[in-house]
Amino acid sequence: MNPLAITYPKKRSIDSPIDKLTNKIFDSADGIFRGFSFGQDLDEIIAKERFKVFEREKEYVGVSFTNSKMETIDILYFRSVFNKLEKIQVEVFMNTEKDSDDIFDAFFFKIFEKNGYPNPIKDGFCWNRESEPNVSLKKVKNKLDQGVQLVFEK
Repeated sequence: MNPLAITYPKKRSIDSPIDKLTNKIFDSADGIFRGFSFGQDLDEIIAKERFKVFEREKEYVGVSFTNSKMETIDILYFRSVFNKLEKIQVEVFMNTEKDSDDIFDAFFFKIFEKNGYPNPIKDGFCWNRESEPNVSLKKVKNKLDQGVQLVFEK
């Protein structure tokens, strides 16, 4: 791939079902994601989180939402040894390749509006700014799943 010939996703309709799902997933423009910020107490985050807790592990707490099309959104909030938020991993599993591509594009523009132009990586893009969290957005496609993985890290 020629690095000078980067192809960015296409902007979709702002009232599409995919855009509405994207807004539900991102929830708030405040903070890093869903109104939460790095260093915030994880118990406080889980108390405010609207999605259902499905997993509590030593390293993270997972919340999940399944929409009417049985597409699943999993969010993992990773904690430090002091129970403070230090990483967020979002996985969205879609039913069709088209919906998967559309949600990738919608996520891209949501992040682009806040962080500007990304760098290309394998299967996606990353945003690495000095005073901002690192963000990576990748397409996921294998025999079982298709969708998007989004990661925010300090």
